Amino acid sequence: MSKRSQAAQRLRPLWDELRAGDPQAVHEARKLTRRAQAELRVAEAGGKTERAWRDLRRAAAPLRDHDVAGGHLRDALVELSVPEETLAYFDRIWADRRAALLAGTTWPGRPPAFDLSRGWKGRARRLVQKDGRKLRREGEAALASGDPEQWHAWRKRLKRYRYTLALLEEVPPALTGTLEALGRLQDAEVVLGLLHADPDLLRYERARLIAREEVARQAAREQVRELFPALAAQLSEPDRQAQEQAGA
Repeated sequence: MSKRSQAAQRLRPLWDELRAGDPQAVHEARKLTRRAQAELRVAEAGGKTERAWRDLRRAAAPLRDHDVAGGHLRDALVELSVPEETLAYFDRIWADRRAALLAGTTWPGRPPAFDLSRGWKGRARRLVQKDGRKLRREGEAALASGDPEQWHAWRKRLKRYRYTLALLEEVPPALTGTLEALGRLQDAEVVLGLLHADPDLLRYERARLIAREEVARQAAREQVRELFPALAAQLSEPDRQAQEQAGA
């Protein structure tokens, strides 16, 4: 039987706040676009609906990235015990940057909605099995590489897998923990990119901020490496179950 999209249902009450640029609404909407991406793979909703969610994700992304980077930078400044005037300066320039981003944001005209069509559970199970096999290989390649883009691409596909799996069962801690570590890794990459791209941004604290994010980046990668054996086992589980059923 068909099923209503949870992402679409949760987005609707946020819509006015989202279009006004509320940070929490932006955060929630960005997460919901990832959930919708997984749902759409089993929904057979059509290209128009897929494009609407893609456009929403692209609209929310710059604001959310700005908010996350700003949170990390401000926490770092507090941790480094900078003067109050430095914090006030940062708050002012970061608010101005956000206002400019929001002014340039074009939101979709209305919240997109769709249903998951009949047979969605079977499609979701097949995707979980197929994705797990591929993600295990991609994870091994990412861990052997120093390329941030490779780690980020793996993270995005792993997030999609997480929401596909969540349609069927509880998401295991090995997966959520790995995604949290990968999220901190990506946040560090974004902050470092900002600091390296703009030498005038917080110039007097720049060296200490860069050092802090480099430490965070390395720690996040090490955490992913520690979690990977358990994650690999989880990603292999659908294949193992299928083999057991075939041999029964």
